[in-house]
Amino acid sequence: MYALGYMLSHGHPELADAHYVVFTDASRRYVDCSDGVCELLGYTRPELLNKSIEDVSLHIKEVPHLFARYLERGHLEGEFVLRDKNGMPVPIFYRAFVFADGCIAAAWEPIQDWRQSYLTALVELDALKLKQHAAVALAAIKRRMSEPGCSSEEKQDLRDATQALRSLGRT
Repeated sequence: MYALGYMLSHGHPELADAHYVVFTDASRRYVDCSDGVCELLGYTRPELLNKSIEDVSLHIKEVPHLFARYLERGHLEGEFVLRDKNGMPVPIFYRAFVFADGCIAAAWEPIQDWRQSYLTALVELDALKLKQHAAVALAAIKRRMSEPGCSSEEKQDLRDATQALRSLGRT
């Protein structure tokens, strides 16, 4: 499903069915990606391959810590918020792997349903995890607000959810 030389030369079953795949080096620079990643973020492949993870991350300060933990463990998964070329938040679920052949890769899945992220944040009891889930939910809400076809009723739901998340952040 993914293309290009680097990606084709490394057949990892964990990535085989993924539409959004990125490969990085140890310094967090992108070395290859699927066409889906380019479409998702709005960059051409050459533009994206001139970027680092921080360049497309909404929460830049979290990247070094998360990446170090990922390299140490050899795998990591969770939610994160990227930025597309226009600066819009792109909430994703990621599964990242350090493979035995040295490949550092991740499969992404865009979070489409803002309600799922919102509800996850509402039930989180751990303060640090709550902050992370709330950030993902707020990004999903902002993205949905900017999409065509968002009814006035849904926009009110989105505003209400935003207020609730901000209130949670203050407690």
